Amino acid sequence: MYASTMSRSALDYRLRRGLAGRDEQMALLVQRVSGSRYRDFFMPCAAGVGYSYSPYRCFDEIDPSAGMLRLVMGLGTGAVDRVEGSYPRLVNLDQPRRTTAVTSRDKHQFSQRKIDVIDTVKGVAEGKDLSWLEDRLPAYLKRILLEHDWDAETEFRNRGQNREILFVSCEGIVKNNELMNDMRNLMALIQEEYQYPVDIEYTINISETGEYMINLLQCRPLQVAHDREDIAVPENLDRSRIFLECSHASMGLSKNIKLDYVVMVDSVAYYQMPYKDKNKIARALGAINWHFRDSRKHLMLLVPGRIGTSSPELGVPTAFSDISGFDIICEVSESRAGYIPELSYGSHIFQDLVESDILYAAVFENEKTRVFAPERLKEMENLLTDFYPEGEELKEILGIYSMEGRESYVYHDMKTEHLLCVM
Repeated sequence: MYASTMSRSALDYRLRRGLAGRDEQMALLVQRVSGSRYRDFFMPCAAGVGYSYSPYRCFDEIDPSAGMLRLVMGLGTGAVDRVEGSYPRLVNLDQPRRTTAVTSRDKHQFSQRKIDVIDTVKGVAEGKDLSWLEDRLPAYLKRILLEHDWDAETEFRNRGQNREILFVSCEGIVKNNELMNDMRNLMALIQEEYQYPVDIEYTINISETGEYMINLLQCRPLQVAHDREDIAVPENLDRSRIFLECSHASMGLSKNIKLDYVVMVDSVAYYQMPYKDKNKIARALGAINWHFRDSRKHLMLLVPGRIGTSSPELGVPTAFSDISGFDIICEVSESRAGYIPELSYGSHIFQDLVESDILYAAVFENEKTRVFAPERLKEMENLLTDFYPEGEELKEILGIYSMEGRESYVYHDMKTEHLLCVM
């Protein structure tokens, strides 16, 4: 723990905030784990992160001042870290039950797969599959935390098989109006005392009779992006110049940036790369980032799946300090390789992006992405070895492309969540 204070990410954080020369002692907080014991494991019913002000608007009617929750079953570690193939539930507190998923199949696909618990036999905290927990959970908790995948069950019945297929949704929590109102009022009260938006970490424990207890684990001021200017995204332009255009899939302040370089990791080539070599891409991105840091050059980064993950099969496993010099970071979906971006509002990397004023966009393979033309970069010269000489073997996977001589701009309107990149 003490060694971590001298990690590159920690030192970079202090440097950026003018704390590099201060002698700031590290504190160690020991906190009792909130939860209950169920046979051979221990966990809270649910846990997560809460925001008194929500920067996430998946629907136009959402009231940001109502706040939002990032909610998981079990220990809250899955709510602040990006976990392979696992998704927390995002809850807008003015419309708690509303989600972007239409069918039970969609809900299941983007649900929590790993439940973090304390295994009391092994004496360790670890992620468990739902199949391990299902028979160990009391019936009332199953009703509160799990939901049927009706679409999949219908398909099996049509084949003459009766199968119960469950997934984590925490539906019984979000439809508890009293509990949701308490979470909203709790954060509003703290915000009133702080006189500033806050984010909290919490646990929720529920008894068989329906009584519940909310434990507030910590709270801190929330860095909220407030727009400083209005940006008009141009409409009457040559459509052939558009490299990327997306709507309702971005996060950050309104911007108008003239790009100097675009850095892209090819999704399929990265997928085909041997697992043991994938960290080479992370190291190369770190070297590029530190080469251009404080150079006044504006860079855009495109990566497959989720950036900042600890799982190379999920995306590029970089530390935030290795991508902190980019102006725009785009996570690219690629169904051929199984990469899916995640708008990780409430995660640690989300806070880093907001504090560093980095524009984020998810390039989905759906109607939110109007135009995406990565092949245009492949027509340009790859300058990777000019900035990273040892990267010759990576040029089929990672590329740096100069925008010199091109009128290449990124426009982003925060109010309409409209992002446009031309080159």
